[in-house]
Amino acid sequence: MDLSSVFSDDQMAIIGCFAAISVCGLVAALSFKLGPASQQQKSKPQTIPMNSARSGESVQAQDRRAA
Repeated sequence: MDLSSVFSDDQMAIIGCFAAISVCGLVAALSFKLGPASQQQKSKPQTIPMNSARSGESVQAQDRRAA
């Protein structure tokens, strides 16, 4: 069956766009499913210690803003 005799050029272009979008979505889904984002971390997540000590300049600047 010849699709060019059934559909017009515009309809074939729209069908081609939907097919391309579907293929891109399938590739994206497979890469997410098989890629490193889907693998669970076995090690403990790293945390960054926060330094809570403030310098005198930053405290003075906050006092000026609050006033």
